Amino acid sequence: MKKLFDALKTPPLWLLCLTAVCAAGGLVGAGLLLPRAGAAQAWGYVCLSVAGVFFVYTVYGGIRIFPDLNGRVMAWSEGKPFWGRLFREYGFRAIFFAACSFFLNVAFAAYNGAIGVLNRSVWFGALAAYYVFLLVLRGSLLAYHAARRKKIRRGQTEEKTRRGDAKVYLICGVFLVLLPAALSVAIAQMVSANEAFVHAGLTIYVYALYAFVKIGVAVYNFVKARKTDEMTVRAAKNISLADAMVSVLALQTAMFREFGTGGINVPMMNAVTGAAVCALTAALGVFMIAVAAKKTKQSE
Repeated sequence: MKKLFDALKTPPLWLLCLTAVCAAGGLVGAGLLLPRAGAAQAWGYVCLSVAGVFFVYTVYGGIRIFPDLNGRVMAWSEGKPFWGRLFREYGFRAIFFAACSFFLNVAFAAYNGAIGVLNRSVWFGALAAYYVFLLVLRGSLLAYHAARRKKIRRGQTEEKTRRGDAKVYLICGVFLVLLPAALSVAIAQMVSANEAFVHAGLTIYVYALYAFVKIGVAVYNFVKARKTDEMTVRAAKNISLADAMVSVLALQTAMFREFGTGGINVPMMNAVTGAAVCALTAALGVFMIAVAAKKTKQSE
């Protein structure tokens, strides 16, 4: 018993990975069962509770072993090309997570598009169009980055690479300026039809945690990426920041729908927040265009 207690007090890395998987599985089960009625919904709350327990323990265990975790991870990744690059190279890690986000965008676009067609909903159709727009942006950036690596291997000069990076950074900035046009359609439909993102039961708290973590990580990476000269990495992090800002709008609409308004003019509040998200996204795009123009001028 003492050995078990000691193991739980300072858990090994494999145990934390297992608890993290259990937490994720509990959330998936809750998401599937909570929208239903009767016993299924009761089991959904059980799954959510289990997910919460495993999540809290995973965080606790991570804090306990954090001083040694970095060294362990680095030692484990020795001799493993992919994992070694993932943990040691910031640029490679940024592009890897951009690729993960790309596939998530595929899922979101397909889901919202299917719901829009089945329910004849302009709201979900506009959301699908927004995710398709984001999908094209991320996909184009990833395709360029892959082609860039091949050209560098074939002996492309550093000066030519920098000019190409600045051009792509400029194009991404233009896309971010245009992105609010697609998003504004969804916002307009949301305000006029009083639509909102829906999260069943207590899953709204899970989504709230996800949204806050997402925006926090996006802001952190936005600041950190400014210290690198790799323009493709900076572009990827800027796109993630724009995506995260939409999550804040999604959380606001879900919170209003779940907890009531208390006399607040919900359409007006959603319109204001939506306008702010669109303005900040466009401003981010303008900032990228200005930086790209400066970089291009310096390389001439």
